[in-house]
Amino acid sequence: MTDSLEDILARYRHYGPAYAPGDKAPFSGTFICDLGTMLAPIRVQLAKGETFPEAGGLGDHTHWRGTNIQA
Repeated sequence: MTDSLEDILARYRHYGPAYAPGDKAPFSGTFICDLGTMLAPIRVQLAKGETFPEAGGLGDHTHWRGTNIQA
């Protein structure tokens, strides 16, 4: 059974807000996407209002979360 995008985002909400591809960044900073594999997570730096990209071919299942990394 495949989880819907909302089910996946709900799973991560207690860790803080999660963002999907196409959502606008609420603030400037570094965001991280855990791929759910043994691979290293993907990090992007976005300015406020920029859209979140798709990561690693995950499509709608991409979820981003904010970090306190100032890289």
